[in-house]
Amino acid sequence: MSVDPMAPPLLEVKNLSVHFSKSLGFLDRVGRTTKAVDGVNLQLGELDVLCVVGESGSGKTTLGRTIAALTRPTSGNVLYRGTDVTKMRGAQLRGYRKDVQMVFQDPFASLNPREDIYTILSMPMIKLTGEKDRKKLREACVALLQDVGLQEDVLNKLPHQLSGGERQRISIGRALASHPKVLIADEPVSMLDASLRLNFLSLFNRLMKEHNMSILLITHDLATAKVMGGRTAVMYLGKLVELGPTADILSEPHHPYAELLLAASPRMKEDAAAGEVAPMEKSEKVTKGCVFRPRCKYATSVCAEADPPLEPKTEEHFAACHNWINRAN
Repeated sequence: MSVDPMAPPLLEVKNLSVHFSKSLGFLDRVGRTTKAVDGVNLQLGELDVLCVVGESGSGKTTLGRTIAALTRPTSGNVLYRGTDVTKMRGAQLRGYRKDVQMVFQDPFASLNPREDIYTILSMPMIKLTGEKDRKKLREACVALLQDVGLQEDVLNKLPHQLSGGERQRISIGRALASHPKVLIADEPVSMLDASLRLNFLSLFNRLMKEHNMSILLITHDLATAKVMGGRTAVMYLGKLVELGPTADILSEPHHPYAELLLAASPRMKEDAAAGEVAPMEKSEKVTKGCVFRPRCKYATSVCAEADPPLEPKTEEHFAACHNWINRAN
């Protein structure tokens, strides 16, 4: 499902940057700045699916955490229904957290090991919706368990008594407890057995329709994006380098980095070939021009001089590349 260009976005990221500074020593007052997110612009519509794809270190998790108001941006804005999330405080921020929830990558680390499942599921309802009736809370918890494919008998268990897949289902149920409008899922299947991953992605698609939610799914794997559909945003070292319908990016990527990701997923495109590329770490030394230049087989002199803007290559497909080549020609 794509964003209706005539409808106002449910959530909008405008020129968002998140920089982290780290001192290199006691006498080093300047230190080193890591641009985890660097000038990203995105939109998420009602009942929309957006997959954010990139290698580890691309900035996709920091982007998700910033949208979820768990990390403060260095600059830029996150707008929810036109209101700047970065300026929200108190009750207004609690209202936003009710509407925008996050599922984390590690289902064990994200659950309190000392709380039983009933407490884990009911706490968001108490804190974010104000529900206090114990009977209604338990009924709602049972309904959440049924939504994610679990039975009532797990309510009195602790997280360590559940399997990894069951814990992730609890994490999803907890995120649904406040009836959110946006669900941010950060690598939700990467720590699960391969046999379970497709079931979980199908679960997300079903929950999106049943709960009338939009989903922003963070993943390193284009195969996951293919299952989810919608649109895909490709990130590299904090920058958005490609954005468009998922099917279009999989069939004809317009950025060399997307080609590289396809080559890493031979099931997605058997004839994908990125050629010899340098390791990701070398790109961190780039201070001018395109950050992907050290790994790019299409790089020319212009790539060392200017950072390519994200521009339309087709009506809905955008890429940041000076030397884009239409592979269909």
